[in-house]
Amino acid sequence: MKILLSVALSLVLSAPAFAVWDLNDVSYLMPLPAKVGPDNLLGLEAPGKGGPLLPPKFLDTIPILTVTHTQDQIVETLRVLGMRIDPCFPLPTPQSCQRQLRLVWQPIEEGRFKAQTVDAALHSFYVLTDDEFVSLLKDLAAWKKKFNVNTTGMPLQVHPAWVGAGDSSPAFADFSVIIKKYAGQGNLTRVTAMVLRGAGDMWGFQGFEVRNGRLQFIKVPRTDKAAQAFVNRAVPADHFEQGMIAPEPVGEDTINKIIVNSSRLETGNEELIRKEVRAAYRIENPHVFNPENMDCVNCHVAQMTREWVTRKRSDIGINDLWQSFGYQNPRYNMSNVTPILGHTQNLRAFGYFIENVAISQRVINESAEVADTINQYFSSNK
Repeated sequence: MKILLSVALSLVLSAPAFAVWDLNDVSYLMPLPAKVGPDNLLGLEAPGKGGPLLPPKFLDTIPILTVTHTQDQIVETLRVLGMRIDPCFPLPTPQSCQRQLRLVWQPIEEGRFKAQTVDAALHSFYVLTDDEFVSLLKDLAAWKKKFNVNTTGMPLQVHPAWVGAGDSSPAFADFSVIIKKYAGQGNLTRVTAMVLRGAGDMWGFQGFEVRNGRLQFIKVPRTDKAAQAFVNRAVPADHFEQGMIAPEPVGEDTINKIIVNSSRLETGNEELIRKEVRAAYRIENPHVFNPENMDCVNCHVAQMTREWVTRKRSDIGINDLWQSFGYQNPRYNMSNVTPILGHTQNLRAFGYFIENVAISQRVINESAEVADTINQYFSSNK
């Protein structure tokens, strides 16, 4: 399948219109609207390929995203806040992979001064044929050229095409048309969910495959269970307290000590801490792990665990661990613009934590890999 994709890509990537693909050319973070409804962000029932982008009936199978909102409120306020493309998602196997477009959804609500998000999310997956993926790349390149968008050398961020005008931008309107052309009920294959529980200090993760028009549970990797939860009751959220992962994953490269009670690890325990920082870097490295062989919680807590060690344990030599185990790619700006990296209750991978941009290093690293793949096809067919 990779060979077929290579041939298909070569037919378009040799065209002069294609410039170098950068991080913001493969992962697109939408703007928050100025206020909640009416807005121009895409909702569940926006008409897409073969039906709505995400049929609201599917939410009857997914646990309610947050108990502070009714299901009707969630259905009404869920919005697309991110889009990512992937030429080789590791399904059904890493050797035989899928072309995908993926959408990130979060409910939005009125904050004190502006719109903000609820701390919960859905992630919907849409499979594309080789020809469809090539057509998507052509459309994205044409859109970028039409609006004279520059992404070169920029870190992953709210997309520069709509900075300023936000969801009222003509570029945003045209981009939404592209999403609806390639994503919808007709090619929706998977939905994953992160729900908020407790006093805002417990998060649950589940995944579902679309089979015969219905959602069916899939098991969380490394757990043999259909759901996984994380708890952190720290106040303020700059450390870990009464933390827990349930069920705990089985295997090496597991973070399960620092997140329990970090105050006990502010001195000593050097080997334990190094082991978990090493695990965090490997979890974030797409050359080592992918969504099919890493559990949900470890993937989402890796960054905040590293950040706590960076702030509290400078004696650990975290840079040496990064040099040995971290993902490195000098072709892109790999810096993280998330303003609250040290917040130990920010589990967001790509979207917003309340009103703040929230991007995980794992997503940045994956975006670099996707950009590399597309650029390599381009370079080999000049």
